[in-house]
Amino acid sequence: MTAIEPIAEEGVWTVAEVKAADDLVKPFPDEVLAELEAFVQRMRRRGKTLDDVEQEDLQSQAVTAFMQEVYRELKSGRGFAVLGGLPVFDRNQADLEMVFWALGTVLGRGLSQSVMGDRIGHVRDFTQEDPNARAYRNANELNPHTDHCDIAALFCLRGAKSGGVSLLSSALSVHNTLLEHDPDALDVLYEGFYYHRRGEEQPGDDPVSPYRVPVFSNTEGKVSSRWVKPFAELGQESRGEPMNDRQTWAIQSFLDAANSDVLQLRFVLEPGQILWFNNLTHLHARTAFEDGDDYENRGHLLRLWLDNDDFRPKSPHLDIYGGDGGIGYQAGKKPSYDEAAEWDKLRS
Repeated sequence: MTAIEPIAEEGVWTVAEVKAADDLVKPFPDEVLAELEAFVQRMRRRGKTLDDVEQEDLQSQAVTAFMQEVYRELKSGRGFAVLGGLPVFDRNQADLEMVFWALGTVLGRGLSQSVMGDRIGHVRDFTQEDPNARAYRNANELNPHTDHCDIAALFCLRGAKSGGVSLLSSALSVHNTLLEHDPDALDVLYEGFYYHRRGEEQPGDDPVSPYRVPVFSNTEGKVSSRWVKPFAELGQESRGEPMNDRQTWAIQSFLDAANSDVLQLRFVLEPGQILWFNNLTHLHARTAFEDGDDYENRGHLLRLWLDNDDFRPKSPHLDIYGGDGGIGYQAGKKPSYDEAAEWDKLRS
């Protein structure tokens, strides 16, 4: 059901309001950085790795209190935060991954991000090894979308030679804009679309979701969003219900609002910075990027997906893959899908 009144939350924002409020990047306090270094040294002594780390291993009130502030910002504040100042140059990548994971344990439960069972996703260009690598594993432009979790985070280890601008919009602001200027589009978006699981469904599951995934849904008075355009388009086609003119128009209205200069914040994540955001209320995107020949000019971000049952009430139909959240591990598989071949098959 479409919300009757405009959404009134701090997570409704415009670019002008964000830029007028304060600096975008909040630095890690020195005490927190010192405690994180102590954490790394403690984990080394204990022989722990990323797969073993739990929240209790932090043993730092300073780190926990700092990240709890981030959690409150994501849950009931603006809905996103950029933290800066983590040392990354000349640091062991395994240690950085462990720190990133540990910070995430304060906010929620980590999820597998693909059939590889990856607790940490690596956002870089893998297309030389896998021409059909999933979107986060190639260098192409990404349209506004959400991930498959409650909270998402991106940690920049290295920037690319060029491009790779981060784009962020409040889905709640997009909702209010459509309610004011194009309310009929909201009716379509609340109905939702069948989603194609692109080869990452569990054995025996249908490759298409058995229910429509709503772009907007209202649960217990809280509006959430879930949107991945190629998943919806392929899902509808596979169900024998290709996008009609009304649906295409509603999607375009949605994307026009999300991409507008008024609602889309654009910035480049620098090495050592982490973007945390409420994935139920925010759309993120990225411009295409180009890597250089040398290691230092090859873009590499780490990604976290987190769930938290106390974070925000949500429709069960936002869960595209079923199960316990995220994407279930399958031995020997990679997040690779030849979408062009699937379209050719459907149209033949």
